[in-house]
Parts: sequence; C-alpha cells; structure tokens
Amino acid sequence: MMNHTARLLAALSHKNVDRPPVTGLMTSVTTELMDKTGACWPQAHFDAGLMVTLASAAYEHYGLESLKLPFDMAVEAQALGAAPDFGTRSSLPQIKKNPFDDPCEMKVDRRILDNGRVPLVLHAIGLAKRKYESVIPVVSSIVGPFTLSAMLFGFENVLVWMATEPETLESALSLTTEIGKMYADEQVNAGSDVIQIGEASCSGDLISGDSYGKFIAKYHKKLCASISIPTVVHICGNITSHLPYIKETGMSCISMDAKTDIPQAMRLFKGNTAIAGYVPTLEILRDGTPEQVYEYAVGCVKAGVDVLNAGCAWPPDLRGENIVAMIRAAGA
Repeated sequence: MMNHTARLLAALSHKNVDRPPVTGLMTSVTTELMDKTGACWPQAHFDAGLMVTLASAAYEHYGLESLKLPFDMAVEAQALGAAPDFGTRSSLPQIKKNPFDDPCEMKVDRRILDNGRVPLVLHAIGLAKRKYESVIPVVSSIVGPFTLSAMLFGFENVLVWMATEPETLESALSLTTEIGKMYADEQVNAGSDVIQIGEASCSGDLISGDSYGKFIAKYHKKLCASISIPTVVHICGNITSHLPYIKETGMSCISMDAKTDIPQAMRLFKGNTAIAGYVPTLEILRDGTPEQVYEYAVGCVKAGVDVLNAGCAWPPDLRGENIVAMIRAAGA
C-alpha cells in the first residue's frame, strides 16, 4: 500500500495509484478541530507550532491524507504593507484596504520575505515537514498573480485596467508573479511537497474565460514553470470557459468545484492536468448527511478525479462525521 505522500505525488504526476488520495488542498480547519486540539484562530496565524497543530488536526483526528498551511490568503499582501483584519475563531484574515493604487508604487525584492508572517509560515512548513515526513504531504500555499494584484491594487482597479489599460495590468501581474516565484521557492526550501496557488479572483463568476486566457494564463504558466514541485491551482466557481487555457499553463493540477462542466474537464485534461475536487463545500459537505456526502464523494471518484477534495476551503462549522464520510469514500 502506498503512503499518503507517495500517493498524492503520484496522482499529481499521472502515475498509477492504488486509489485516489483524499486531501485538503485548501484550508481544512473547523471549530470542532479547534476544540479537539486547543489550537484556535486567530492565535494560530501567529504561532508556528499552533499552525502545524491545527493544520494537521484533520489528519490526526479524522485521517485526512494531507496538511495545508497557512490558512489564509493575506500573508503576501501583509508583507507588502497591507494591514489585514485578522478575523475571529470562525473567520479568516482579510485585506480590507489595498495598499497601492498603481504598480509603479511597488518595489519587489527578496527583502519582502523577511516581512510580516512570511518567516513564521516558512518556519511552520519546516516544523511540519520534520514531524510528518513520509507520513502525509505538506501542502503550502501562495496567492496567485491575479488575486494578489486585486488585493494590492483593488479588484475594481484591475478590472478597469483589463478593459482600458492592459499595460498597467500586465505590469501588476508581472510584479505579483515575481513575488509568487520568490515565496514559492522559499516554501520548497522549507520542505513543502506541493504548492497550492489560490486564484479566487479568476472565478468564472468574476471574469470571462477569454479574459483569463488573454491576460492571466501566461503568468500562471511562468509561475508554475518556476516551481520545482507539483503545483495545484484553485479557482472558485464555474471555470468551464477557462478550461482550454488552463490546459496550456503546465500546472500539475487544477482544483475545481462542481459548478464547472466536469465531464468536459475530464476529457480535456486526461493525461495532461490532474483534477482535484469537487465535493460541494456548503450544500453537500456542510449541509448534507454523512450518507449524502459519502454518495457524492463516491460519484467524484467514479467520475475520475485524480484527487478527492472539497470544492473549496472547508467552512468552519463543518461536522467531523461528514469529513469522515468523504475520507471513507476515497477507498470505496
């Protein structure tokens, strides 16, 4: 039988596996797990040991086959001068105000890796790797170029630039891609097995597939090509129109939810890009019964997902019995 790390890495590389791995490639934390471990938000955002304890809790208590840290998407923006709202026990840090109005205001060099919580996250990756090496894979995350641009300059601004000032958008995406390359490189050095790239702002509910293909896909290609370990890009919502462009980026895996045309994705990506997903986080994983979760997750496996995963980050009020049902389905 394969161990959990070998199984995920094989699945992301289109190699034979005994069964799909069942993972939490986005944030996999619940208030129930906080109660079980004593590690809670927001304190765990500022303590490497608590971060590892909470990131690994779903493995320790339910048998999930990965751990993922950090939990939020505000690390890079904070390092560049944004002041996050660090959230509560049941909500994640958010950037409330963008720190820049124009890419020309921002300078990028490796010194940003010494700022904010970046050193703490890298320390936590190292702690997790030493504790769980060859047991479960350490998945760490960076914010993708488009979503980080939206955080730094404002989502409304980047949409305006997309329509009227494409050269300004290109400047922003070039800068944020370089930040992603540097931060991902340090995560690899710290011990990460997989890099998850969060691109919520690329959702098909927010931008068209043509806009993704014209402006963003090439930066995903540059970023993924620069990372020496497998990459998983997560994009929320319906990304059916993005699929042909995603195929050309070279990302190891696309994480998607059930709003996307899954059969089309299966046909398009077979042997090219692994698919992770796509158990709906709210209507099935949170609000369904364990039996409904199990049946839906079995359907994902039968449909051919390479990695069984929720369609997005876990809601904090998710019940443990439903997590266990999803995990059990991976071996069905």
